[in-house]
Formats: sequence, C-alpha cells, structure tokens
Amino acid sequence: MISQLVMKGATRQIFLCIALGMVTTAQTHASGCPCNYVPVTVIDVLSASKLVVEFEGRRETISVARIHAPRPEPDSISDSTWCEAEGAKAREAKTYANRLIDKAKEVSIDERQIDETGQISAVVYVDNMSLGQEILYKYLAVEKGEPTPWCPS
Repeated sequence: MISQLVMKGATRQIFLCIALGMVTTAQTHASGCPCNYVPVTVIDVLSASKLVVEFEGRRETISVARIHAPRPEPDSISDSTWCEAEGAKAREAKTYANRLIDKAKEVSIDERQIDETGQISAVVYVDNMSLGQEILYKYLAVEKGEPTPWCPS
C-alpha cells in the first residue's frame, strides 16, 4: 500500500517514518522560535551591546549575543587600543539601538547563556527582529571574534 503512493522528497520520508512508527520528538526548546522568546522590559541601554532589562521578576544586565560593539570610552579590562573614532562609533551604535528599542512594541530574549564570570548574554529581539543583526547591518558592530575596524593601526 505504501509503495503505491506517489510522494515527493521530505513528505515521503515523513510519511514513511509515521507509517513505520519511527516518530521522534523535536527538541522542546528550539532556538529562534518566537514561541520560546522571553518578553523583557528594557530599563536602560548602556551601549549597543549591553542592556539592563527586567524579566521573570528580576533586573539583569545582559550582553547582546554574538556581536562586539565599539566601546564609548577606554576601559582597563580590554587590552585593545581605544581611539576617538571608536567612541564616536559607540555613541552612534547606542543611539541606533535606543531608537529601535524605543519604537518597538515588544522586546524579548532567547538563547540565554551565562559565562564563567556570571555575565548573561542573549539574542535580543525587537519586534521579532534580532537587535544584534540590525546593528551589524548598519556596520555599528562586528561579529564576535572578528577584528574591530574602528581604530586605524
């Protein structure tokens, strides 16, 4: 009976798995699915890549995952060189992030991770668009691990 059915590609495979009783369950917490996003209230935008948010009854400072934004001023933690151009780019990036968040109807997070220092990072969504990606599209940040172009050598 199954061999008489004419189906294409994935549909056939799914049907065969169901017919043979080989149904598997998907991961219950799939990333990138709006059904898993956690709504947050943004209390403050510290920089394009750091926000103070309130969620699940607590206030936390989170880093926007997967991006490296320019620093508004030199810090003692980083060993990289800081310049005025980086500071100007940081102000522009923060302004842009603020504008997106201010006009958003909903801000939410997904894929929360806590590093060894206790710092929380998460993918931040503004009206279901990734804040980090939007900042990257405007060349106001780089992907984590990429060289930073704001200070010429």
